[in-house]
Amino acid sequence: MNENQFKSKGFLVLGISTLFFLYEFFIRTVTGTYQFQIMNDLNLTSFQFSLLSTTIFMLIYGIMQIPAGLIVDNIGLKKTLLIAALACSIASIGFATSHSFALAILYRMLMGFGASFGFISMLISIYDWIPHRYFGIFIGLTQFIGTLGPMVAAGPLDSISESAGISWRFIFFCLAGVGFFLTVLIFLFVENNQEKAGRYIVLHKPEKILTSLLRLFSRTQPWCIAIFSACIYFTVEYLSENEGRAFLGLKGISLNTASYMITISWIGFALGCPLVGFLSDFFKRRKIIMTCCGLLGLVSILMIIISNNKLCLQASFFILGISATGQGIGFAVIAEQFKKQFVAVGFGLNNAIVIITMALNAPLIGLLLDRSKQGSDISMNNYMVVFIILVIFAVIALIMSIFFIKETYCKSAVDFTYLNPSPDERV
Repeated sequence: MNENQFKSKGFLVLGISTLFFLYEFFIRTVTGTYQFQIMNDLNLTSFQFSLLSTTIFMLIYGIMQIPAGLIVDNIGLKKTLLIAALACSIASIGFATSHSFALAILYRMLMGFGASFGFISMLISIYDWIPHRYFGIFIGLTQFIGTLGPMVAAGPLDSISESAGISWRFIFFCLAGVGFFLTVLIFLFVENNQEKAGRYIVLHKPEKILTSLLRLFSRTQPWCIAIFSACIYFTVEYLSENEGRAFLGLKGISLNTASYMITISWIGFALGCPLVGFLSDFFKRRKIIMTCCGLLGLVSILMIIISNNKLCLQASFFILGISATGQGIGFAVIAEQFKKQFVAVGFGLNNAIVIITMALNAPLIGLLLDRSKQGSDISMNNYMVVFIILVIFAVIALIMSIFFIKETYCKSAVDFTYLNPSPDERV
């Protein structure tokens, strides 16, 4: 296949992979919409809910990222997505029928396992089927589609559920049906791009995969990119899945309006993904775009914490969503750091740090809120103090983009073979 040639089969495979990403993204964030229902039905505290909604899911999701990359490379895109879709479907049925915290945790773990293949598979379908020069824009476009999941899971679903009396259990039964439908689509239409897979010539001496992986993890750039991606993205997903609505409620915002504000952040993310990807591809600059995202993230979270003005909050959530698109550029930069056989693992490393950051810090914030409250209710002062953590993440992302991440100019950093290469140039 010509490097700059598109194929209709590629668009079909990419479309199905993106639909699964949308599906797993919805599963990941929908629990936040039903926070109070789930907490009441299962008799959970804020800390326990954060464990169920975010931590358990994200820990499994994060731990699986590097293995997921290796699995895709070894058994192929089709088999990987089949396993993932079936796991999510079965887990959704189990979660919908759970009546104890322990059982709900078990099925949430299975959901995390199935969902862990979604983003990696989508990125690999882009890498396999889309010309390299369009990586940034296509990562942005597919994230735009995938973001419809949390957008629908916030305001619109909250309104429909409230007016129609739809329970969280019914929603997860529906999600199981969607998962089985996707399984059929994957079985019928998904495949690897054999033409592209077969056109590479190996010019280096083969070595054990463990040796190569150790060399990969010893490099500094992938870790800097991953830390940036995690810090720039954490806040938008945390507020969506956990305390965003409750926090806005203390500012005098109704729960329904708060849900739509969360949706606004995902609208910003959805619109920003293709735009930011296009800009980075067009100007052939990644670093400056990442720095701009870091700056927008810092400004937006400060305004969300200190402002009580409804219009200002809406604008701040929109800007917060745009800032989070910097993590999409992170994946484009990661693809430019590695040779072909390690791209999937590189994607996995980046996504693993993003997800593990969510898994560890969401319950930490929940625990600090529980510990800081006086009586049974959490006050605005409690949120103001604990949410300083969100500001710290934004500052770290900005520092990483300015001082630690190197510009790639949208070119592979490993196109050439160097004599006596440094550790950062060998993988």
